[in-house]
Amino acid sequence: MALEKIGRYKIEEEIGRGGMATVYRAIDPRIKRDVAIKLVPPLLLQDPTFRSRFEQEAQTIAKLEHPAIVPIYDF
Repeated sequence: MALEKIGRYKIEEEIGRGGMATVYRAIDPRIKRDVAIKLVPPLLLQDPTFRSRFEQEAQTIAKLEHPAIVPIYDF
């Protein structure tokens, strides 16, 4: 069965897959905005080192503004 929702986000399609995550195009129905969702396997999130690095990456990217960098709204 394919994913239909992640939290409030309605999944439209898978747009990429790698060794560490799958990325989906989705819609935030509250504000009708297209978003990309990076979904990490639960097994990786149980690793405290991986989780810490993922959170640090999100915080670092959130500080950047550039047309080629997608802004982070949530993680």
